[in-house]
Amino acid sequence: MILIGRFLSPYTRRVAVSLNILGMPFERRPLTAWHNLEDVREVNPVGRIPALILDDGEVLFESSAILDHLDQVVGPGRALLPPREPDRRADLRILAVGLGVMDKAAAARYEMVMRPEDKIHQPWVDHNLGQVRSGLDWLNAHFSPRPASDDLPQTVITTVVMYDFLNIALGDHLEMDRYESLGALSRKWRETDIFRETHPDIDTKQE
Repeated sequence: MILIGRFLSPYTRRVAVSLNILGMPFERRPLTAWHNLEDVREVNPVGRIPALILDDGEVLFESSAILDHLDQVVGPGRALLPPREPDRRADLRILAVGLGVMDKAAAARYEMVMRPEDKIHQPWVDHNLGQVRSGLDWLNAHFSPRPASDDLPQTVITTVVMYDFLNIALGDHLEMDRYESLGALSRKWRETDIFRETHPDIDTKQE
């Protein structure tokens, strides 16, 4: 399999971590829509990452669709998202908030770095940062991994990746230390091999 995207993208990174946890070997092409748009469009007509090229040549788009496929391949006993209710519904709720935080963080970041300084619309930045904060407040209060084992469900993978991304992309604009539960979860996992192998600075080293 071939994973298209850079680890700085939390969407790409959560797929990579999941592939590693499930023991699925893959090649990676660290392309971005900003620098390699035509190359990315060859695998995803929208020109977005991540995309996953399967061994038979089929291409999957969008991280949640990719992860759903991986869960189907490994079956309910190893799936990273619970196959049955109510656990499935509870985890999907956590993921919806985590992905929403990523979306809003990316919107704020793009506004700040992609526009000329005199064209930045600060109310739009503030609006998105406000949504990021409210999502983090909710996750910090409501998300506690089930104490069954040291397994890594998709909720933990995505939350740790999200927290790392926010520190890198918006660390100067968010008060990350206030989210103690999320910080503790990140510290528990981010330096383990499974996450360290996908740290965003790997992309920089490869340039």
